[in-house]
Amino acid sequence: PGTSRFFLSFEDDMFVIFGGDGLKNILQTFRVSEDMPIEAPQVTDALDKVQLAVEEKYRDIRGQILDFDDVLDDQRKLFYKRRQKLLFSTPEATIETVDQYNKDTVADIVKAQVNEDGTVKVDTVMEKIGQFFPSVIPVISAEDIAGSKEEEVITFLNVAVEEIFKAKVKELDEKAKLDGRPTGSLARSANYITLISMDNAWSDHLQNMENLKENVFLRKYQDLNPADEYKSESFAMFEGLLDKMRLNTIFSLWQSLAPAPVAQTA
Repeated sequence: PGTSRFFLSFEDDMFVIFGGDGLKNILQTFRVSEDMPIEAPQVTDALDKVQLAVEEKYRDIRGQILDFDDVLDDQRKLFYKRRQKLLFSTPEATIETVDQYNKDTVADIVKAQVNEDGTVKVDTVMEKIGQFFPSVIPVISAEDIAGSKEEEVITFLNVAVEEIFKAKVKELDEKAKLDGRPTGSLARSANYITLISMDNAWSDHLQNMENLKENVFLRKYQDLNPADEYKSESFAMFEGLLDKMRLNTIFSLWQSLAPAPVAQTA
């Protein structure tokens, strides 16, 4: 039926990466011509060893990839469960979600700006509140929080944010009734903005997870377990994803609630 012959260069990546260069060094020692085909049991044995090393390496990689896929699949299920819940949430449930987002964002802002004595960095807190809650700035001042401790500032700002938010919901609902339109426009806007923020954050997260997968394989050479490293860092990244989604939602929503600037004529 015939036979097949295979030709392989000693400069092939498989030889170079997996230790076949030892045989190449022997051939160089005996000054064997580069264009001379080598047929010897030693070559076959070396090739078999290299092939076994390749198969072992990629068997390990395939097993680790399955572990990686399980981690991402768990995150995907949790993420889409949240998304599905939001997609079909009632206006009241959406407002409750945004209200919690407001509280979490206020807490993040204040806790990141605490002095050693427990008081807050007033100017920075006011600046961040102005970025995320522009409609709140006109009703508070730096004097309101100067010298106050972390929890006191959080409580004060939460009350201010909640009052402005509820007033805006009521204002838009009353306007809708007068115009003969359905109420709950702010809830619908919040729902839409949150879904967009979720989708964008998830898309970025998938790319970051792919980058992490490539990175952790290199840590094997630092005597670290790639699967353990991936699980640990992916958990932190998923928490970061949820925070990013929340912050983007609050920023975009409150920008839409801020009064439009009044045009000034000369």
